[in-house]
Amino acid sequence: MRWREKIKDAGLAMILPVLLVMLWIYAAEKEWCPPQLLVPPQQVMATFIDLFKTGELTGHLQASFLRVVEGFAAGAAAGLSLGVLLGLSRRADTYMGPLFHGMRQVPIMGWVPIFMVWFGIGEVFKIVFIALGVFYILTINTYEGIRGVPQVYVEVARVFEYSRCRLLWRVILPAASPSIFTGIRFALGMAWMSVVGAELIASETGIGYMMTWGRQLFQIDVVMVGILVIGFVGLVMDAGMGLLEKYVLRWRRVY
Repeated sequence: MRWREKIKDAGLAMILPVLLVMLWIYAAEKEWCPPQLLVPPQQVMATFIDLFKTGELTGHLQASFLRVVEGFAAGAAAGLSLGVLLGLSRRADTYMGPLFHGMRQVPIMGWVPIFMVWFGIGEVFKIVFIALGVFYILTINTYEGIRGVPQVYVEVARVFEYSRCRLLWRVILPAASPSIFTGIRFALGMAWMSVVGAELIASETGIGYMMTWGRQLFQIDVVMVGILVIGFVGLVMDAGMGLLEKYVLRWRRVY
């Protein structure tokens, strides 16, 4: 019965996208907007096929994925480390917490001018830009997850005379893992959005560059292909992380 419910839910979820596409087709046919601004779906699909066949789309996606992997890895390592430190040490939270919380109030785009001065407009700029967004999210979620561990868990571990290392790996991190995985999921989405933003600012490859190139040539169909691909890839990445989270945290019981 579960697979029938899933099919039913998938069908219901497709209603709104189908209606939007139908509205798009109708608006394009009635020319609610000039054809140069509102490209019909048929033309967007044809452009997508051409970009895919020539390998241009896959090449840009590959460049964007590589930046996401590098930026996510750097930001996740730093965010998890600082989140654990702030969560476990009240002294570190007292000394470093205000600085971190003050810095994270600055929008990510606010760092762009100084990053461009420090790192130029090459690959380092893009990776640091991606890593910063990942860093903020994972630090906060890791910190909140550790601080949310019930004190009774720690007291039981002390009864069994757990060492600090064993307490961390066997009690605190598993108890905080739901919050940490939520942070990882959000951070991956942030990394994907950040790479597009960085490529829109300055790049010669990547899906964001492809959209900028299309805008400069007034090829709105190319821009719309980029938007649709970004949304689809982001949806697949989020769904994949959701499945991974369910598998890794399958020990949890949901009431």
